Amino acid sequence: MRTAVLIAASLSTLSLARTAYAGELDLRLGLQATTTQWPGDTGGGSSLDVGWWIRSWLGVSFVGKEQYAPVDERIMSYLSVNAIARHRLGPVSIGGAVGIVHQHEESRTAVMEQPLASLLGVGDGIRHRAGSRAGLSVALPLRAHAHGAWFVALELDATAFTEHTRGPQWMTSAGLSVGFSYDFTRAR
Repeated sequence: MRTAVLIAASLSTLSLARTAYAGELDLRLGLQATTTQWPGDTGGGSSLDVGWWIRSWLGVSFVGKEQYAPVDERIMSYLSVNAIARHRLGPVSIGGAVGIVHQHEESRTAVMEQPLASLLGVGDGIRHRAGSRAGLSVALPLRAHAHGAWFVALELDATAFTEHTRGPQWMTSAGLSVGFSYDFTRAR
């Protein structure tokens, strides 16, 4: 976590350099399908992606996912901090991300028996795992507004975990999200 904070602080100092760029907020809500290394372990769930662009092409993001997987009937809570980059091809925005991941995995039964402890990440039977993530997204604007746009995005990502005795060593996800951007440079 300390590494993620240092990366975010370093990237933030880039926004203080020469040109004035006020920043842009991107918020995405989506649904994803997920598969893992384990045979028959395909599931899915919801995703939230909050990005802050400190330059028109460079930013940081937080990705959170809440997903279900059938092996062990488990709930997976996925938290990631990322460095992101994008390139615009006309109206289409292509983005890439690399980041660090912390994931909780626990059985659906354990979540039902200890909902508050599970929500806080301290329930019995939670498997904590760390990893790294790479992602790709393609966003297409649906409707512009005065300070940004509404958009739809196709998102793909792959995660490799450092601890494979507590769960699958890798997982991949693909999904669609609807997003909203707000460019603070245009808001002036």
